[in-house]
Amino acid sequence: MAIRPADVTDRATLLERLSRHRMLGLVGRTDLQNLLQSAQPRTLVARQRLFATGDAGSAVYVVLSGWMKLSREGPAGRDVLLEVAGAGTVFGELAVICGEPRTADATALTASRLLAIDGRNMLATLRQNPEALLGLVRMLSERLARTRTQMEDMMFLPAEARLARALTRLAALEPHEDGQVLRIDLGLSQRDLGEITGLSRESINKQLSHWRDAGFIGLQGRTVTLVNSAALSEIADAADL
Repeated sequence: MAIRPADVTDRATLLERLSRHRMLGLVGRTDLQNLLQSAQPRTLVARQRLFATGDAGSAVYVVLSGWMKLSREGPAGRDVLLEVAGAGTVFGELAVICGEPRTADATALTASRLLAIDGRNMLATLRQNPEALLGLVRMLSERLARTRTQMEDMMFLPAEARLARALTRLAALEPHEDGQVLRIDLGLSQRDLGEITGLSRESINKQLSHWRDAGFIGLQGRTVTLVNSAALSEIADAADL
């Protein structure tokens, strides 16, 4: 259901929130209001797929809450997790800009709330706001750099360093600090960690169990607690020496 004019409070909150976004905030306020008029809220449960590779790309999505994963099949037939998208992340823009089918799957890691912005309206708005278009280009460049770094890690780093580096980066997405402890509470399974690192689920399980026994991490369901983040950082950085 589209956001109706009667939903003044909710729409006003969204407008204020999106006006601080690094890319959407560069769109004029009137244009941003127009985008919200035609936008549609989406609510997903954990592990629900939003779209799949090959689907038509008619909308750009903004994550309002929760965590999404963007993944695609790799050259060896295994899925590769390209990005973990949290609140404020914009995704799905490439298919809209290029007029091509989706090149990745988008799946909710946790219960998530999204805003679907009509692709045609987004394109028209970007044409009228060059600064916002440049902001989008910067976001795409940063995403490409992160993906390239992840692929290089998968090709050149030993397994232990790959996983340590992945945990360190994931903890930085939304750090839950409790003294000297960091928690990764993004709904990631060991299979998801395998998609990030290129490791088998068995290897992930073995390494996590080893680090738990060593006192480096704590495990509870899908939550990983970095008890000794300095030790993990040392493992991650040792591969660069």
